[in-house]
Amino acid sequence: MNPLFFGNSERPLYGVYHPPRTRDTRARGIVLCYPLGQEYMRAHRAFRQLAILLSKSGFPVLRFDYFSTGDSSGENDAGTIEQWLSDVGTAIDELKDNAGVERVALIGLRLGASLAARVQAGRTDVSSVVLWDPVVVGAAYLAELIATTGEGDPARNAVAARNDVIGINGFAWTKTLREGLDAMTADAFPVVSNTRVALLVSGERDDYARLRERYASLNGRFTYRCIPSPGDWAFIDAYGSALLPQDIIQGIVAHLNQECEQ
Repeated sequence: MNPLFFGNSERPLYGVYHPPRTRDTRARGIVLCYPLGQEYMRAHRAFRQLAILLSKSGFPVLRFDYFSTGDSSGENDAGTIEQWLSDVGTAIDELKDNAGVERVALIGLRLGASLAARVQAGRTDVSSVVLWDPVVVGAAYLAELIATTGEGDPARNAVAARNDVIGINGFAWTKTLREGLDAMTADAFPVVSNTRVALLVSGERDDYARLRERYASLNGRFTYRCIPSPGDWAFIDAYGSALLPQDIIQGIVAHLNQECEQ
């Protein structure tokens, strides 16, 4: 593992590059797109293990923190959806330079999956994207996050919704960021004919069914699998425990290995 800072010198991003651990290096790199807030904390160990397993399969892998998150620069209330979309693009360019590859795959979890789906539509160097338990409807996602704080008073929530910044489980969610989430629906997930899409989920949900319908036009370039696994990414307990769903992690690795062999 090689920790590094990359991107704009005024807004450096922190990442960890995992070089391939086999002699037969894959011709495609992989960028991992984290979720946010408490879900980032819960997923950190899972992403580290996923990166290691992929590197053992011969993939060069980069996992990184968006601007204003994790160990990247920026105050914790400075992040926006548009900035993070740009950060994913910066990470793709960094991996291509580091690994000497021309094509990449994106793996995103929760909101990271939503970002990955949008980024691949604007690039020709993204060959496939894996959407892991994606956030499909941004407004519903935000409501679920607020519910985890135990704030059940509708009047209090209405006041909070008008504030520029609200705190959810120790993380700042600005009005700009919340407005960006409000615009996120299944229709915001682009369908690109020359990109492979895999929707891998830990449980069945109505919003995942809507995504399946949206990607059905890709025919053989779309894969859907439900791999029953723990998926309570926003859960908080007294110990701040991580979530390590082995079955779905192994399923992602197997999918990408199979995809490269086709």
